[in-house]
Amino acid sequence: MLKKISIDDPLLKEIAAIHENIPQTYKEWSAEELDYILRFESLRLLLQQGNDHILSLQADHQLIAFIWYSLTDHTYIKSLWVRPTYRGKGYAARLKNKVKEISINSGMPYIAGKVHSDNQNMIALNHKLGYNWDGEKMILKL
Repeated sequence: MLKKISIDDPLLKEIAAIHENIPQTYKEWSAEELDYILRFESLRLLLQQGNDHILSLQADHQLIAFIWYSLTDHTYIKSLWVRPTYRGKGYAARLKNKVKEISINSGMPYIAGKVHSDNQNMIALNHKLGYNWDGEKMILKL
């Protein structure tokens, strides 16, 4: 089930923790308790301001995937995650395509985001979906 996450959604805390726990090879620090708290509060504030949005996919009341993006003068994907046991089943593509649909309906000229060069699965998915990747950023002109 596709669901938009609100500032009061109990899953927001889990999403903040997942975002802070991206693989160590993709960052230069280890998350601490304060990082989780700050990310949660940051997400709440960003969602309140209205430019940031989080869509989730759930099954049996369990978070299986989410995408966090912002709409400003373009769409920027900030984070995309799929529970490991659900990977390879099209959930990431489904979320990215939903954001593409929203972006087109919002008049955005393109979608952008960063992808770590070690994340070969995401690079391959982006290419499959029509994104260009320059070694750091992915861009899809709409």
